[in-house]
This record gives sequence, C-alpha cells and structure tokens, in this order.
Amino acid sequence: MFEAIPADTPELLNAAFRLRYQVYCVENSFLDVADNPGGLETDQHDRHSRHALLVHRTSRAVVGTTRLVLPRLGPVSGRLPLYEVCPRAMRILPPDSTAEFSRFAVSKQFRRRVGDELYGKAYDPDELSGDHRRAIPHITLGLMAVALQLARDHGIDHVCAIMEPALLRLLRRFGIRFTPIGPMLEYHGLRQPCYAEIDELLANVEAERRDVWEVITDCGRNWSPAWVASPATLCTRARELVG
Repeated sequence: MFEAIPADTPELLNAAFRLRYQVYCVENSFLDVADNPGGLETDQHDRHSRHALLVHRTSRAVVGTTRLVLPRLGPVSGRLPLYEVCPRAMRILPPDSTAEFSRFAVSKQFRRRVGDELYGKAYDPDELSGDHRRAIPHITLGLMAVALQLARDHGIDHVCAIMEPALLRLLRRFGIRFTPIGPMLEYHGLRQPCYAEIDELLANVEAERRDVWEVITDCGRNWSPAWVASPATLCTRARELVG
C-alpha cells in the first residue's frame, strides 16, 4: 500500500517540506507561517539531516514524511534540536552515535477519520478492510521503519525525540517504547523528551509484537544479523500490514 523512499533530490525534499508546512504551519499552527515562506517548512537542522517520504503506491501521493537529524562536529548546542530544550540529554546520550527523529508528519487526507486526531488509533489488522484512512497505523509504522533504516545506514545506535504524548501512546501499542528524559516540557505544546537504544527497542518490539517487528525490520533483513533472534519467516502478517 505504501512505499518508503529517501527524499534525496530537490523535488522530493520540497515534497517533504510542503507536507511539513501543511501539517505544522497550516493545520496545527505549531510553527509560524511567516517564518516559512513559499509554503515550505524548513529549519537549520535540515542541512545535516536525512529525509524520507512515505508514498501511496497507487496514487503516488505523499502520505508522510520524517527526518533523522544526524550528530555533527562543533558546539554541542548545534548538534541536535533536543539538546537546545533538554540539556540534560547531553549527559545521557553518546554524542557521536545518537541521532534525533523529528518532523514526523502524516497527510491530513490519510489520517482524518472521526477520533483519529493527529496520529490515528492503533487498529487491529483485521479491522483495516474498506476505508484506506484506517491504514494510519501502517503509515506510522512505515515512517518508523524508514527512520530506523536511516539510523542503521549512518551507524547510529541511539535515537532521541521530542514527542507528543499521543504519538508515544500509539507507538507503545505497537511495542515501540521510548524512555523519558525528565518531565514533559512546553515545546509547541506539551512534549516528552525521550530516547531509545535501538537494539533494546527492537528486542522489546520482537517480544511484544512480532508482527510489528517484521514490518519495521523487513523480517530482520533491515537489521544486523545479531538482531535476528530466529530465522526469517515468510512474514505473511508483515505483507498484510504494508499491503
């Protein structure tokens, strides 16, 4: 149903920035329209980030985007956005192998059902026939899968984020658990600074939700051999989840 692709051309990057503008500036007013001219939402961290899109296979519509902000040499204040609002994270996370998930955005077209709010509900797979917008958990998982793939490709072993409680709750339904770094803070609304050691995160997902683990690791093929605790299966459930 969906295909994850790197946003590695000017055209694809602009598609990511347009969706971010729509979600963060227009629909939710998290960010100021005036600060993002031309209908593109960007910031200084985009220059040292890797970006990805989730595309609807049939229509080729962009349904979601996310980015992985990579660590870089230089002043600590310029490395990750999280450090600017939660300095204590610098004492917890390894500086050279930690990256930040951010700008997690899903198209309104694919998430607006009654009660779905910004990220949707965690439906059981058997509920998903009919309305394509009920595939919102699959979009969430698709974005998480591509973010983890980006992390692996760049030698990252810890990830951090500043997440809305609603997104954290949704991820927990899928066995994807982040550890809080201190209390929630005001950051375009109440947000929770959090982190995860990737191997530990995947171990928990495999233990709690093997079906989800198959989706986000492509049955273990998108992770190191040390992480394949058992031989890869035919992944029937994974194919059902992503269409």
